[in-house]
Amino acid sequence: MKWTPALAVGDELIDSQHRAFFDEVNAVVSALHDGAPRQRVQRFLSDFIIALARHFRDEELLLVRVNYPDYDHHQAEHRALMASVSALSEILAEADTHVELLQVIRNTVTALVEHMALEDMRYRRYVSGSQAESWRDPHGQVL
Repeated sequence: MKWTPALAVGDELIDSQHRAFFDEVNAVVSALHDGAPRQRVQRFLSDFIIALARHFRDEELLLVRVNYPDYDHHQAEHRALMASVSALSEILAEADTHVELLQVIRNTVTALVEHMALEDMRYRRYVSGSQAESWRDPHGQVL
């Protein structure tokens, strides 16, 4: 999977987190194709869930700052995605083959890419470069 600028929302932090998700997914898929053990995928999913929770928190803070009118819906989408990704841990524990492991990763990625392409694009117009940057100090820290 490749990151595309069409998925950019206009906030440096959020866009860098989105790009990192693509990099991480590609790394674990490559590892699976090379015969990586189940523990590698389990570790990936565990780390991914932590990073995803942090990302959703950062994104929701941004949405509050730009007064995104559909914030409650977006937050509910995040909750549903977290529940779905968390449930994949159980499915992963029962997967017997690398093909099944790849399917778990594929399902996770599909849900997240759909979220970025549909839900995140709805708030992009509220995040102009000047608005997003005005909420960060010169070092890029959220104010």
